[in-house]
Amino acid sequence: MRKPQPLPDALAGRSFTLVEQLAEGVPPHRAWRSDLRVASRGVRVPWGAGQDLAHTCRLLAGMCPSTVCCFGTAGLLWRCPLPWFVQNEFRVHLARVDGGTRPVRKGVAGHRLDLRGSDLTVLDGVPLTTPARTWFDLASVLEPEDLVVAADFFICSQSRSFGRNRLALCSLADLRNQVETNRGARGIRKAKAALELARVGADSAPETRLRLAFGRLGLPEPVLSHVVMDETGWELAWPDMAFPGFKVAVNYDGRHHLELRQRESDIRRDESIDAIGWTSVTVTAGQVKAHGYDGCAHRVLDALVRAGWRNET
Repeated sequence: MRKPQPLPDALAGRSFTLVEQLAEGVPPHRAWRSDLRVASRGVRVPWGAGQDLAHTCRLLAGMCPSTVCCFGTAGLLWRCPLPWFVQNEFRVHLARVDGGTRPVRKGVAGHRLDLRGSDLTVLDGVPLTTPARTWFDLASVLEPEDLVVAADFFICSQSRSFGRNRLALCSLADLRNQVETNRGARGIRKAKAALELARVGADSAPETRLRLAFGRLGLPEPVLSHVVMDETGWELAWPDMAFPGFKVAVNYDGRHHLELRQRESDIRRDESIDAIGWTSVTVTAGQVKAHGYDGCAHRVLDALVRAGWRNET
């Protein structure tokens, strides 16, 4: 069997439409050679070629008129931390915005949603639902804790004297507006419950899950983005969560904290706040894997009790 003719550089290593193929001067029969697979009607992908999600979404949305990416696809495009079953979804979720029938084609999960103009935006050339609308739609498919994690991600805002600042993708008020204006939608009760637990300032999914574990233990509400200062007003640390009344600081250390430079910085941080009477509790990914978030939360409980906290309930 003759080896297929190489594709032009403009098409090599990525998905492309038959229209793009013809525009590059490639004859129609080339689309049916063994080195290409049919990803969807009118779309070809070289076997073994990894596909960027944004590129795939631009291509499919362009072939399905008046559609936007939604649900888990929109969440992934916004880089929201989502459970594995969403991350591993091979279909692109598209919704019609003109009242027509839902899109139907291979590789697409089609939806009909009641979307307003304020629910729509464009990210890197991809039409999709806004962060607030994306979060609201996810309420129908995510577990309650995963929905709180998603809410914390979208509303997170950080402004520190070091490192990069982080701007919120939307506000807590934007999320509330989605709940108030979409009464009766699937997942509405779950969305309302998640809003009660969402907080501005959680910088990662593990931080949110650890904070929720504190609540299950009946611990007091931690302060997010608290600055620990010495008597001169010098900033010593920005713990992920803090209980200022008991001088207990809590940090979740992910993989990057294993790097030597970061580890040394963490040690200096803990020593500096220890010198002014604070207790630092560090929770690692390995500890979470071994004991779960609830098990790790008991370490914080112990620190609070030693600092004088008592559960009055």
